[in-house]
Amino acid sequence: MLLLVSAATTLAQTHRLSGRTIRRLPSTRMEVAAEKPPAHFRVTKFDARKFNISILTSLAQQELGGWKPAGPTMPHRLPNGRQALALPRQTATNPLAMTSTTRPTLASVATETKPGPNKHAKETTKDKPTSETFINPRIDLSKAELHANSADFSTVCLANECEAVDGAQEAFPYDSKHDVPTQHPWIEWGRVWYGDGITPRGIDLFGPYNLVRPKFFMYGDFRTGVASGRNAAGRTDNWANRLNLDLDLQITDSERFHTFVGPLDENNQFTRWELVDGDLRYRNEMDLTPATAFFEGDMGAILGAWSGQSSPFEFPVTAGLVPLLFQNGIWMEDAASGFAFAFPAKHSRLLNWSNFDWTFFALFDQLNSPAFQDDNDAHAYGTAAFIEAYGGYIEAGYAYLHARQDESLSYHNATVSFTRRYFDRLSNSVRVIVNSGQDRVRNQRTADGGLLLVENSLITASPLTVVPYANFFYGWGRPQSVARAGISGGILRNTGINFDTDGINGFATLDVSAADTVGGSIGIDLIGESLDRQLLLELSYLTPHGDMALANGDQFAVGARYQFPITNATLLRFDAMHGWRENDRDVYGTRMEYRWKF
Repeated sequence: MLLLVSAATTLAQTHRLSGRTIRRLPSTRMEVAAEKPPAHFRVTKFDARKFNISILTSLAQQELGGWKPAGPTMPHRLPNGRQALALPRQTATNPLAMTSTTRPTLASVATETKPGPNKHAKETTKDKPTSETFINPRIDLSKAELHANSADFSTVCLANECEAVDGAQEAFPYDSKHDVPTQHPWIEWGRVWYGDGITPRGIDLFGPYNLVRPKFFMYGDFRTGVASGRNAAGRTDNWANRLNLDLDLQITDSERFHTFVGPLDENNQFTRWELVDGDLRYRNEMDLTPATAFFEGDMGAILGAWSGQSSPFEFPVTAGLVPLLFQNGIWMEDAASGFAFAFPAKHSRLLNWSNFDWTFFALFDQLNSPAFQDDNDAHAYGTAAFIEAYGGYIEAGYAYLHARQDESLSYHNATVSFTRRYFDRLSNSVRVIVNSGQDRVRNQRTADGGLLLVENSLITASPLTVVPYANFFYGWGRPQSVARAGISGGILRNTGINFDTDGINGFATLDVSAADTVGGSIGIDLIGESLDRQLLLELSYLTPHGDMALANGDQFAVGARYQFPITNATLLRFDAMHGWRENDRDVYGTRMEYRWKF
């Protein structure tokens, strides 16, 4: 007579034992031979509570890599009065890790055949243990010793902490759930932003494997800020406004048209009221010209649908007035007319690269760079790679910039960086950008030399809320990014808040060109315990070291930033800085900004 026992529930369910999470294994069915137990087994009274604890804990222990009993085990009696036998483990083999063809059943390895006339009767596994001995999860936990697997990331459930179940902790992940406030776009047609329910079936226009599910969103943010102070160009006493609008028309799950418009700004100037020599003036800078407008899609999905099959490969492409950003905006941050494509999610066993993406681009117009007079002067052809390898990640890129009017301004721009964590205490990034190739005398070159950037942050006892950082740079010649929108600030913008423009009021900064200068910033980033507010404090310094420097002497600055949310869609931000510049007028300022995201 066979007894069918259900050993577990679904893998997706989680349970908590004394605050530690374990995962239930997939449901399995095991055949148990209800034979008379061997003499060294004894029958105990069934205890539902201990039975449940034993099931959950033993499954967790088996998943952690195995256990071995310290002595004989015993059976448990099921609620219907029948017995489930638990056998001593003979080897460290984990039966749950066996394949379907090698995993034995309890009937095949745990039964003891009654003596009889059949001369081919099986011998008991007690007499001849095998490496595939089955382990019944219902085992006497008091006789078991847990041996954690160092290669497993699962939580270790200690024996003395598994004797009781905290029902409140088990229910907490479910009882504590609540609706998360979501700010919806100004316009959402076709489908609701972060809506619930099943994705509706699409329209078969391009093939059944790339269905059309049209939707249109218009989202962005509105920023308004009041500032007072002085930057390198003069006084900055103004109240400025900026509206960023993203318009996104999605055709299929992988193809879309997108455009970005800033209706309140033109040529990096924002609609504002400003105080000039005691006179209050209004500046209208409204302009509806798109800053970006491009198509984005996956050729694998498109071609696969046309040929009546699922996407055979991934080949993302984009064309139009395309925004490109590489290396956190240091090497490139601009929108230019052209196209780009990428080979994503590749790997190389030969080079020991676990994952890499490789992007190629060609830009023909509207390329912004201090190396050229205007945005129609140059073409750019290049590539950029992101590689996860060697305990960190590598970012590399190369571009050739061809000047249309003056060939002597054409040049090569190359970069490489490596980022990783050391000793579990230091996050470090080393980045190099090199420019070369302009055929002019040195003092007339607009893109020449290079920039070394070293960025560091310390891992403290509170890694999410207390982050000290120290960033340094060394520039020689006149290094340039491939392309930089004027509103993006200078090539040193990520060095610290004293080098980062606010993008609305013209807030003061130190020299951001990196031309023949060396310096850095040291600061601390303090985040609220609930990650709901931020305070930044920073000291910065730079000094020139060559004749190509734009700074006329040493420069020092102190800066601070504080911001916090008002609602899930709005925040307030405050900035203050003072910079001392040798042989130049000091720069300083304070500002307050209100931001509404939608």
